[in-house]
Amino acid sequence: MAEEKPLELSRYCVPFTPLRTRLEEAIICIVSTAGVRMKSDPPFQVEGDATYRVIDGAAAAGDLAYDDAHYDHACADRDLNCIFPIDRLRELGAERRIGGLTERHFSMGFSSALRELRETTIPRLTREVDRARPDAVLLTGG
Repeated sequence: MAEEKPLELSRYCVPFTPLRTRLEEAIICIVSTAGVRMKSDPPFQVEGDATYRVIDGAAAAGDLAYDDAHYDHACADRDLNCIFPIDRLRELGAERRIGGLTERHFSMGFSSALRELRETTIPRLTREVDRARPDAVLLTGG
């Protein structure tokens, strides 16, 4: 039997890409690993879930919930924007400090299934983000 090689995600990380437009014109997409979802969506399985949820770009923090047992929720309990800053970014758009938000954002929950994430979830999520056509992606974690 062949020995299985260890999984090395660092080789698959996306390199830094410089912003090619002015921030005041940039359309932003939020991608999070904080377990955020629309309240109407099925909850993430907190002990392991390699799926992701689509967040409507018109949603406000009050339309969202989060499912995670792996980080301190004190700040998120007071204001979900600290883990998924959709209201703050919308305010920046209204002030013309950013160009606006994409029509869809994305969030993943906790998972230790690194191979499944690398081989299935991340490629699907990457295609979804690409279809959202953002100028920049804001990554947040839980």
